[in-house]
Amino acid sequence: MNAQALFPIRGILRSVLLIVVVAALFSVPVHVSHAAATLFTGPTRSGPLALSADDSLLAVANTDNNSVTLFDVGADANQKLAELPVGKEPNGVAVSPDGSKVYVANTVDGTVSILGVKRGDNPPASVITTLSVGTEPYGIAVTPNGHKVYVTNARSNSVSVIDGDKNTLVKTISGIGPAVGAEPRGIAITNNGNADDTDETVYITHFYSFATNNKLDGEDDAKTALVTRLSTGSDSIGGQIVLKNQADTGFKATGDAIARQTSKEKDADGSLKATFTTGAYPNQLQAIAIKNGFAYLPNTGASPNGPTKFNVNTQALVHVVNTGTNQDAGLTMNMHKAVAGQPQGTREVFPSVPWAIAFKNKENIGYVVSAASNIVVKIAVDPQTGAPSVQTNPADKRVADIPVGRNPRGIVINSADSRAYVYNAISHDVTVIDLTRSPEQVLGTLRSSALPTAGSPDELVWAGRELYNGAIGEFENSSGNMSQNGWGACAACHPWGLADNVIWIFGSGPRRTLSQHQDFAGGTMRALNWSGIFDEEQDFELNIRGVSGGKGLLFKQDGTALEDTANIGGLTVGAAPKVALAVPNSTRPQLKFRTASGSLVNAWDAIVAYEKTIRAPISPLEKSDDPDIAAGRQLFTQNNCQSCHGGPKWSKSTLGGPITDLGQVKNGEIFAQLTNVGTFDPKAKNEVRATGAAPLGADGFVPPSLISVFAFPPYFHNGAASSLDEALGDKFIAHRSAGTGGVDGLTNPADRAKLVKFLLSIDANTAPINP
Repeated sequence: MNAQALFPIRGILRSVLLIVVVAALFSVPVHVSHAAATLFTGPTRSGPLALSADDSLLAVANTDNNSVTLFDVGADANQKLAELPVGKEPNGVAVSPDGSKVYVANTVDGTVSILGVKRGDNPPASVITTLSVGTEPYGIAVTPNGHKVYVTNARSNSVSVIDGDKNTLVKTISGIGPAVGAEPRGIAITNNGNADDTDETVYITHFYSFATNNKLDGEDDAKTALVTRLSTGSDSIGGQIVLKNQADTGFKATGDAIARQTSKEKDADGSLKATFTTGAYPNQLQAIAIKNGFAYLPNTGASPNGPTKFNVNTQALVHVVNTGTNQDAGLTMNMHKAVAGQPQGTREVFPSVPWAIAFKNKENIGYVVSAASNIVVKIAVDPQTGAPSVQTNPADKRVADIPVGRNPRGIVINSADSRAYVYNAISHDVTVIDLTRSPEQVLGTLRSSALPTAGSPDELVWAGRELYNGAIGEFENSSGNMSQNGWGACAACHPWGLADNVIWIFGSGPRRTLSQHQDFAGGTMRALNWSGIFDEEQDFELNIRGVSGGKGLLFKQDGTALEDTANIGGLTVGAAPKVALAVPNSTRPQLKFRTASGSLVNAWDAIVAYEKTIRAPISPLEKSDDPDIAAGRQLFTQNNCQSCHGGPKWSKSTLGGPITDLGQVKNGEIFAQLTNVGTFDPKAKNEVRATGAAPLGADGFVPPSLISVFAFPPYFHNGAASSLDEALGDKFIAHRSAGTGGVDGLTNPADRAKLVKFLLSIDANTAPINP
């Protein structure tokens, strides 16, 4: 999909704040009696499902249904006890060691629901209290003895600490990450085995990476990830861990776009031979798990430098941190490399978008969840060095993977190492895996919450969400697909439909990933991509085919076969002098997608329906009464910022439908949608197309929406401004004076600071300012 660029947050490593990649650490419980209480004997972690210490109670957060479901899974009972309402959009759940309490992080409400559990009652649980925490709480985890509960507040860059005995909020730890771009997500907590919960370490991951000093956006080492350490004794920041970038992903490219170099060698078929080493930096760190004194962090590694090809843009990485030294162990594993190394002729499924991880208790075996490819990959770790390795099936030497449900996002393993439970976000169920067999086998599934009604508009949205988040998809026939062998998905660059904050060197030039919550904001569609090169969402068929290596979803007009890629255009097809308007891709016949209920829907219709529902991030300043925000709003109006960023879309770009006049297109761009505000510098080293040619940009760019702009640094098409302060600074006077005909009304730094504060407060609930 339209992966467009972010702005680098320069100097962030200086501001240190290591973001612990801790997004999914679940307790690996063992039933142990201590001081008349049941305790966890292993490290604990956050995630969308959790087990009690005696392995009998499983709690699942139903994000889409605003509920939590409790299952009795003791002795393979696998019985649903109840589905109970909680707050809006619950994403994280934790269970006290004795199973008497369930904690749920409600992301949209900004609350934590605490449920008291009495399994013999009807209902077996009820909400005891609801605590207000920070903005968009996501991860939640209990300490080994259950005395403390930690909550990551993704949008307010903080962690809330709850007293597990008194059910009260006792502290908010602010500044978990750098001031710009921080998004704390995953949690993992150590366990030294005693009854004291004040002597453990909490690791917090930041979902996004941060700009590396003196590195150029668009390079494969432009950013790096941070993990933050907290002390459970003082509930304060203990330090930060810098994760190492991977210098060699194991995959080569046919050139180096930023260096303006192309391979001099050719393969037997005459195509360019891939001879350039590619690197990757860790990004989208959603989860973390601790094993043998090492913390393991699955993530989507970004390789943004061109040329663009499916196997050199995103990588399925697992980083390793030594919890003794609190340093990166230098043992990063690329799971994609293991799949590529399978014997020729074996089925390949690349584990795109690694999202969660869990380990057995008594063996050095773990399982990594691939959210896009609907599989769990088996790995082993060296107990001494911590080195991870992908395991293979003895029979065919394929990577050992286990098919699960649709869009898996969490995993827990019981204390006996006999069962794993995998939460599948889109199929609304839990896959139960028998770990005692070799290879492991799926025993069945547990329905956690209801699916949309078959044939309903909601089901169409659900189908689109699955296609958007998926790398494969289940279709009416096998003529098309979303990616090549599971490598790539829209969500690989657009998690939750938003943005990965990466500057990609794309076919039109350096492009910060644009969040797709803005595509239909205000009820109308904007010109797509920074350069307005697409006028329909269906034009991203070219990304499915070109970026992800998929066969695609669009047929020829007669419906007999998939359309040839050469005949699919964004705005035009053909080369000068025979350029013509492209056939609107929305009018082409589409591949039918099979939904979770078995219904068949048009694939692209479903994707567009989903994109219209993407939720914008909530600003932590949304409800602030800071007078500087009101003053900043007035400055916004006085300087006519609304001339580019006004109206309900907070952007002047709107399209009523596909372009019908070739005269509206210049250089492959919808010319009238572009505005030149002086942000294009042809001399910049990263101003280059993926092919090494000169980029688009001299005529300006499509003004992006300001809705939730706080969440998507860096700024401008190529990430030239690391922060909003810099975007309004003296380096970009032409930008800040664009609405006043070049008259600079923002020379006063104090005024600019107020305007920035207003910009940081804008989200979907902010009253728009009309042009």
